[in-house]
Parts: sequence; C-alpha cells; structure tokens
Amino acid sequence: LSQMDRNAPDYGSGFNDFNTFYIQASTTSKGGSSGSPVVNIEGQAVALNAGGSNQSLSCFLLPLHRIVYAFEYIRRREIPPRGTLQTVFKHITHVQAERFGLDPTAAVQEGGRTQGATGFLIVDKVLPDGPASGSMQVGDIVISINDKPIAEFPEMSAIVDAAVDQQISVKVYSGGIFRTENIAVQDLYSVTPSKILRLGGAVLHDMSLQKAVYASAPIYGVYIAIDTNGFIPEKYRDCRHVICAVNDVPTPNLDTLMDILADVKRDEPVVLTIKNMHDLRNENVVIARHPQITLPNAVFTRSSTTGFWSSAPYAGMSVSSKADSISTMSVSESEEMTTAVDSVFAKGSDIGSFADAFAQSTVVIEASSICPADNGGFESDSGIGLVLDKQLGILLCCADLATNPTHMYTVIFGGLVRVPATLAYMHPLYPVCFLKYDPALVAEEEEVVGAVAVSDLDMAGDHARSQDMQLDVGEQVTVYVGSMSRGIAKTPATVLSRSIAGSTTCDWCMNHRYFKTEVFGLAPAVALGSTSIGVVCDGKDRIGGLWIQQPTCRHQSSSGGFMVGLDISLVLPVLQSLRVAEDEVDIVRVLDVEFNSRSLATARILGVGDQHIRQMSRGPNPQSSVFMVSRILGRRGPDEPSLEVGDIVLSVDGRPVQHINDLACLYSRDLAKLKIVRKRVEQTVVLPTTGLSGINTRHVVCWAGGFMQKPWKRVLERANRIPSDVYTYTSFSGSPVNAELSETSTFVTAIDEQPVQTLDDAVRIIQALKNESAQDFNARVAGGKAFSSGMMPGRDVIVRGVTLAGQELVGTIRTNDHYFPAWQIRRGPKASDFWAWSAI
Repeated sequence: LSQMDRNAPDYGSGFNDFNTFYIQASTTSKGGSSGSPVVNIEGQAVALNAGGSNQSLSCFLLPLHRIVYAFEYIRRREIPPRGTLQTVFKHITHVQAERFGLDPTAAVQEGGRTQGATGFLIVDKVLPDGPASGSMQVGDIVISINDKPIAEFPEMSAIVDAAVDQQISVKVYSGGIFRTENIAVQDLYSVTPSKILRLGGAVLHDMSLQKAVYASAPIYGVYIAIDTNGFIPEKYRDCRHVICAVNDVPTPNLDTLMDILADVKRDEPVVLTIKNMHDLRNENVVIARHPQITLPNAVFTRSSTTGFWSSAPYAGMSVSSKADSISTMSVSESEEMTTAVDSVFAKGSDIGSFADAFAQSTVVIEASSICPADNGGFESDSGIGLVLDKQLGILLCCADLATNPTHMYTVIFGGLVRVPATLAYMHPLYPVCFLKYDPALVAEEEEVVGAVAVSDLDMAGDHARSQDMQLDVGEQVTVYVGSMSRGIAKTPATVLSRSIAGSTTCDWCMNHRYFKTEVFGLAPAVALGSTSIGVVCDGKDRIGGLWIQQPTCRHQSSSGGFMVGLDISLVLPVLQSLRVAEDEVDIVRVLDVEFNSRSLATARILGVGDQHIRQMSRGPNPQSSVFMVSRILGRRGPDEPSLEVGDIVLSVDGRPVQHINDLACLYSRDLAKLKIVRKRVEQTVVLPTTGLSGINTRHVVCWAGGFMQKPWKRVLERANRIPSDVYTYTSFSGSPVNAELSETSTFVTAIDEQPVQTLDDAVRIIQALKNESAQDFNARVAGGKAFSSGMMPGRDVIVRGVTLAGQELVGTIRTNDHYFPAWQIRRGPKASDFWAWSAI
C-alpha cells in the first residue's frame, strides 16, 4: 500500500467518487475486479477494490469505514443516515496548507488538529443553491465541526451523517481569517433520484448530486439520461442536458414534470426548455413529440427499505386525442427541420418550372427506431425525401434513413403538416428505400392549417428521360438537391465517369451489403448530406438518375459513404409494383453471386471465343470487359443447377451482358437462361433466381434482455450453416443474456431444451416460462415488502445455439421477469402496416 490518504481518483467519465480517502497500491488487478475485497497477509479485509489506471499498475482501493457504517445499519434492516452539504472537499498536506497561509500552530489554537494527521480538508467545490452556498467558498480550509477537530474524511462524515436536517457549526480558515459558519445538513437521499420516468423511449429523472458535482451545476430540473426512440430532439440526448420547463411551466423536479404531462395526449407536441449543464446561462427551446410506437410509458420507484425498483403505468402522453391523429408543427419547431423546407417553397418560383415541381415534392422525414434489428441499434435521424406519387402516398429517400427496419417515420409537408409513414420497401441492391403514407391524413390536416403545395415527381412519365437512355460520359446535366440545411440547390455538372461501385461492406461487417452496381460520377462532385437525395436531369430537365450517398461500413470509411449517381431505370420497377400491390413487393430476383470484371484479353485466355470478343469490342456499344463469378452467396443443393466461381456470363435471356447492371437485378424472373463460359467451354444453363425481400424483419422478440429476429441476408451469407430461423445479435447491458451468455451473435436452436425453429416457437416457449408471480413481486416492492417473497421472479433456463462459424453452444441464464420482462413487436404483411408492441 503506497498511499493511505489519496484523494478520490478522477476517471474522466463524469462519474467520480468524492469526500473520501482512497488507498493506492500497485497490483495487477484490472477491469472486472471492482468490488472484490482486499485482504492483508492475515486474511483480514482492509479495503474494497474500486478502480485502477490503464497507464500504470496503480490500483485504487476504497477504505472500509463507509462500508462498515452502512453494513451495521443494513444488518439491522435500518436505513443508514446520509448527510450532505453539496460541497466537495479534498485533502491537502500540511505543507500545502501553509502555502495557503495557514500556520499549523494557529490552527491548533483555533481547535484544529495536526498531531496524528497528514493534512487538512479544503473546499474544492460548492454547488450553487446548496446548503453551503453563500457560507463556504472554494479554498476554505476546515478546522473543526461542532468544535471537534477535523483533519480527515471519516471524522467529517461521522458528524455530517449524524446531523441530517440539523445545523452544524463549521470553523474554516481562508485569506488569513478564521471564521465560523452555521450550515444546515441536507438529507443525501433527498438529492438521490429514487424515481425514473420512461416516456416515449426517453429515460428521465431528477438531477442527481453526482451529475451536479460533475457539472458544478445546481440540483434543479429533470435530467435526460437517455433517449432511444426520438422523443427528445437529437442534439439534446447526450447526457448533458436538463429539462427546466415544460410548456413554459418550470420543472424543478420530476414530480412537477409528471404533473404537467399527466393530461397531455400522445399526439400533442410539448415545448421543452432545456439547458446544457455546462452552459447554464443559455436556454434552448425545442419541440418534443411522442413516438408512434415505444415501450409503454411507466414510472419506476425505488424502495428505500429494500433497494428494489417497482414499476407502474404512467398515463401522461399515453392516449391519443383521436385515432390516427396528426399534430401540426408550431412556428418554434427546431430550425434545422423547418427553415430548409420553408426556403424550398420560397425559392421554387424563382428557379424554373421543374425546380418548382422538385421543390414541392421535397419533404422532411424524421426516423427513429423502436429497438435494435438487422444490425441497427437504437437510432434516430432526419433527412429529405421526394414524393413520387401523392395520390397513393409513395416517397423515395436514401437508405441511410432505413438502417433499422423497426424505424417509425414522420413526414413533414411544407413545415406544417405531419403524417406518419411506414417503410414500404428497402431496395436490397441499391441504396434507396420507399415509404408510404396516407394522403387522406394530409388532406385532413390541410383543413386545419391550410393547404400546402405538394407535387409529385413523375419519374416514369412527364419528368423522366427514356429508361433506355442512360446518362453518358461527357453529357451536361443539372443536379437538383434537397438538403436539411441549404434548401434546394441547382447545380450544373458534367457526367465524368461510369464505373462499378464495389461492395459496401467488408467481409466481417454485418451491415446490409449492397451488390456491385454501375454508377456514374459528376464533375464537380455535388456534395450533400448522408440523409439527403437529389435528381440528375439532362438538358431538357428530364430525370435520368438519382444523386445519393452509397453507404459503407464503419471499417472502410469514417465518413459513412460516398456520392454516386444511380440510373433511374434501376429503381422504377419497384415504384410501379408499389402502385398496384397492397402486400409486400417481392420482385427483385438475383443470381446470388458476386461478379468481378475481367479485361477482354483475360477473357480470351479464360476461353471466351474470338467471335464474342469482336462483338463486344466493335459493336455500337463497345465494351472492354466481361463479368466473372468471384463469390457464391446463396446456397444450392448438390443436385441443383448453379453458377460456379470462375464462370463468365455472356448473355441473359438472349441479351448480351454489357453492364454489371444487366446481371445485378433480374426483376420478376424466376428463371434465367444464361450463356456462360465454364472451364473454357461455352454452354447454356437455365438457373433459378433467388428472391430478395425488401423488408426482411417484421417480428422482433425481446427476452431476458436479448433480442431475437429472423436472420437478415448478410447473416445468411456469413453463416456456415443455418440451423434455425431465429437469430440473436445484441442485448441490453446488465440483462441476463448480456451477463450470462458469452456469444450473442447466435442462431437459437433450443430454449429450455425445447427445439426452436421460428420466432413463434420462441414466443410459445417464453410464454410457458413466464413467472406468474412477477406482478405480485412488483406490488410487494412497491409496498416495501419484497424480501418477504424470497427470490426475484425468474428461473434457470438452458439455451442452445449455433454461431456463425457453425460452433454449437450451450449456456444457462437466470431470467428476470421483474426487470427484464419479455415483449415483442410485430408488423403485418402490407406496406402500410405499422409496428405494434405487445407483452409476452
């Protein structure tokens, strides 16, 4: 033990201990050993392992005096008194005290102590509006409390804890003067949050002493701990903000906020006044909106006698004012959402007729997820979309707004009308997605707020270039871009190149994998945000392509993607299908392989005949390469016809292959007749194609804190074998699955030794495992009698699974039906169906 009176270490994370000594030692203990006892050579506990340094072997140990103090009360089933002055003290040596001007002899004469002590306690921080505010100041050196000499933390803690709700007399030294201050000791439990509100996916509680100390802020307001579903505007969810008022009514604490929101309907916008804890002078006024689908709103209350938390429904913002209601956006909506759209409509009449149509087809889209799915986490974003059919309510937007299939969408027309939307189709090959909304809701809201100008871009009609006419290299074009920050931009450009965009994920990434596609580049390269979208028009303002961001995985690029031009003909078949289909669109068919290009010279060596070489190089559309199979993605039986690595595809259904796009997507073709060269022999094969769903996930189950769903395509590509249709890849921190199963990226094959093949199998088994005493336990917790029931409701369950590599796993978890109850979300088969939450 190298130091017995060390000040509490600063971990730099915003959560630090204070007002206690720490013991420093050199040990080899690392993360995971916190809480273990430290024993001396005789086996006696002398400290608690609490932390360490990553840069050295230093280990920080918590002395036992506070632990013993609490333990003696708890063993008697009593609550240990805890007092606070909302003041942080630090220990300084006698030499340091002398530098502040304190003479040791004078300190003793004034009632202080130096003998047997290594220094004094000095005030390091006084919280505004706290008990010591106005009485003590930073730099005060404590001499005595209630006429008892104070030189160490245990002495001070004993007096403060014994004087809760009483006055204490504190003698301090500062600036050459000894003075005495009378200070009321506050109950520490009164500034320790004991109630948590889950509202619209946000977790709110009273400002805590710990956070107040970290920010040197007063203990006032409602702290935003986390927001997973987009209730709070995005820039205010970073664990640094406090709600100070709701609808202009001050909210000094959570109870006040709950009273204000008690009668607010689910679809009503709420005006929040928010402060950054590190910038308390400035306020931010924002609009909060309850998401369409979230976990039920609830309030969780901690029992002071047992420490357990009980839950109860919270009625505020839980009921809509009417079915399928729409709320309007007030003038005070966040500027980044409305200013861009307002400028779109303001500029429309100034920059041309097509620009008018483009501007009036541009909408703002807000997206937030319900839960993790398809390798997407709790996410929210906003961006720009284009109305393609206002009669049927069909929108087009970029794929970055659909990174999670459980996204809930809100479409904003003209900065006024807000309507919900659903993900109708996420293209499995190209980085675009289609949303659907109900046009009747727009018309209904227009009766309230007035008409808004809405046009649709007829990409298959008047506004479109012929699908057979791709934009050629050197062609002069105009790019119309809608963005969140700049409104509508009209930029002249030149088609600089046509090239193949490679796969957008690395081999180990589980994100959605976009296949190789022929795209075009522009000069100048028109910049736009990752969630924006633009159209590329020829000299007659006819749409020939989309200007959009091609996403990449985080291993390949820190920027998230790169800009590409996408021929409009590649995505129009989906639009045409959405116009006639009610159920999920299922028209994309692929050969389920990856191709690489090979030069004609290489193709000749690999067996492509000279006649084909001449036709390719000298035809009206000369080409310099062929396409060879480089990777098999799908699975075929041993007797099923399929492509092989090394095959060169010369034609599809009689049409020569000139571009990678001729191979990438075979819309609505169950069979494909291919002319190929295999092992230097030309032959014709007829192969079945593989259908790719536009929406993979329509059912997610959360059990014991772990999420289960149908495996998405990237999982099927990576897995050595597919033992079941149930896949789990993430879990809540601290949950049974997170704590007890070492591998979460797993196909689940059995729960409680019962086989699992589908999510419905899993739900049936989980329902049978449910502990019916959970509600009784919750009631006992609320009444402070949880210990009378014995164990937490739950049971030991054996879980079997198979990893992506094919390794079989088995483990056990102890379910926790009190803190981690099972639930599920489902979505129907129609493009217009919304997600629905239910308990299991």
